[in-house]
Amino acid sequence: MIKTLTVICCLVGLSGCSALSDMPASVAGVSVRALEDARVDAIYQSYPCAINACFDAIMNVAGEKGYYIFSKDRVRGLVVLMKIPGCVDTTEVGVFLSESLHGEGILVELSSRSLLAKKTVAKALFTALAARFKKE
Repeated sequence: MIKTLTVICCLVGLSGCSALSDMPASVAGVSVRALEDARVDAIYQSYPCAINACFDAIMNVAGEKGYYIFSKDRVRGLVVLMKIPGCVDTTEVGVFLSESLHGEGILVELSSRSLLAKKTVAKALFTALAARFKKE
């Protein structure tokens, strides 16, 4: 028993702090590490709006399109969508919101391990957001 605990402690210690900090979320099934890592290949657009208005619009579009909202966090500016048509039901698409670098509204980034899921959500979401938040 003591040897088993010692081995477990060593493995956890050697795996690094990031594994420990992400462990509770992974166990709960809501880790977004893969989506955050996929942001390097994100599809993005910016819109002249406030972050709360953009978040609300994204939630509306997701509902209209029948996407499953797996996770949402208004404070972090994050929505995780699933059940994207044409994809496996458990395929995740992360929608990340942040202030635009140019200070002109909100940057909306879509990331996923699935290019098809990402493009499907981008077409629906970006079309709806562009119609709602027209650039002047």
